[in-house]
Amino acid sequence: MISHMQLPGHAAGWTSKDRAAVAAGLGGRFRLQGFLFVHNHGVRAELIKDVYEETRRFYQLSPTEKSRYDATEQSQFLGYRGLGRERSRTHSGTEACEQYRVGNTTDELPPPASVDFYHAPFPKSLELFGHLTRLGDGILAACALDLGLEEDSFTPYLAGGPLHRLGLNHYGASHLTDTGATAGYAMSPHIDLSVLTILDQDEPGLEVRDADGQWLQVPTVPGALFLFLGDYVQRWSNGRHRAAPHRVRTVHRDRMSIQYKHRPDYGVAVRPLDALTSPADPPAYGPFNTGPEYVAVLKSILGK
Repeated sequence: MISHMQLPGHAAGWTSKDRAAVAAGLGGRFRLQGFLFVHNHGVRAELIKDVYEETRRFYQLSPTEKSRYDATEQSQFLGYRGLGRERSRTHSGTEACEQYRVGNTTDELPPPASVDFYHAPFPKSLELFGHLTRLGDGILAACALDLGLEEDSFTPYLAGGPLHRLGLNHYGASHLTDTGATAGYAMSPHIDLSVLTILDQDEPGLEVRDADGQWLQVPTVPGALFLFLGDYVQRWSNGRHRAAPHRVRTVHRDRMSIQYKHRPDYGVAVRPLDALTSPADPPAYGPFNTGPEYVAVLKSILGK
């Protein structure tokens, strides 16, 4: 069963009391399942509708037009990932979707020739990106409080230029056939390399795996956003907060999703926090570097 929670309005205006209330509401859910629907999140429905319109317009372009925005290492992986471009991390095939990424870049890598070029088709998406960044910051502060830490405990890891990204995804009804995929789903099961993910979908398709190993269909819920934890919070919390495995099943009509990922700065070594480990509770995870190690993952699945 997927739970629901009312938030105290727009995260930009949350007080410490608000964050404590969010922590109390989220804590048990994040420890048990790692996912839930959030309501009263402060993001206007009209803005989300506008982002879907931008996304639809882009995917109606010709393959030649879309390929001008190809995501590469030189673009810091901003831009377009064409159908079949992304390799699965769990089988030998490719993912049956098209994707586009907007968001932050880092000075630690050669900058794209023009970030504005990759962002130009998506002004409303960038507006939404700002709202979801603030919401992600508030949720992360609530995570810290639930773990018995100060609410700003994670702030140093996101202070230099966090690599948050907004994904605009298109799953066509014919994409499985077009890619020759035989795995039985459009996006392979995985855990996000992120702090947390905030998602909206215009058609059902997303599934999450609960703590009992059962796959649950995530419905579309008007006015709500679906929130789930990624690898980094699970690692920081030494497993107290659970990352949510998820996948996209085979779709039978066109589907789009808006997927925001909250991430730390480039080059942060994410490992269990000292405050949450002890001789009786040693680190359950090794470090993961959000710089070269993360880039290596992207290069392995995108191929260029």
